[in-house]
Amino acid sequence: PRIVDEWIQGLEFIFEVMDCPDRYRVICTQLQLTGDARLWWNAYWSMCPGEKAGCTWDRLKELIREKYYPTYYRAEMERQFLSLKQGTRSVDKYEREFTRLAAFVSDLVRTEAQRAQRFIDGLYPAVRHNIVGHVTQTYARAVSIAQEVDASIRRETICDRPQPSAPAQSSTAPPVLPAAQPTKEKKRKEKGAQTDRRTRQRQQQVPP
Repeated sequence: PRIVDEWIQGLEFIFEVMDCPDRYRVICTQLQLTGDARLWWNAYWSMCPGEKAGCTWDRLKELIREKYYPTYYRAEMERQFLSLKQGTRSVDKYEREFTRLAAFVSDLVRTEAQRAQRFIDGLYPAVRHNIVGHVTQTYARAVSIAQEVDASIRRETICDRPQPSAPAQSSTAPPVLPAAQPTKEKKRKEKGAQTDRRTRQRQQQVPP
């Protein structure tokens, strides 16, 4: 299933970059099918000839997934889609996951209004409440408004955070410590040294 999913996403990326019309997306995808996939596709057309003319890109993706995704896998993707919430991620990341999972539950989002409402229901409450009142009948419009609201809320959250304060600078000079006072023992030794010097001087002055 993962390989098929990546293959479809790769084609969608190319189609979006080239701004490829829907009918050409179907034709280009058919040309990419090889081996067993092409045999399956030819057999499907022979059994359902009436669907060939009106087949859309979304319908083609749905048929491919029904063929190559096991039932248990599609059931798990549906469970994840129904429980999908924006949570702490950005609207952009939520929208990418929503789009990926919605491919497995096309019956739940068959119209633009259904797709938009499902998307809005999973948004973070603060984002969802700010969307109320806007015209969001199309999915693209709902995503655009949600992105604007989400970006605004995140900017306000950053601005409201307390800024770290700089360390306070002292306006007074550091105190001057008093000079160390000589101890009594030191005074006694200095006085004794002075007495010895005077005694030696008197002895030197006495004639022999």
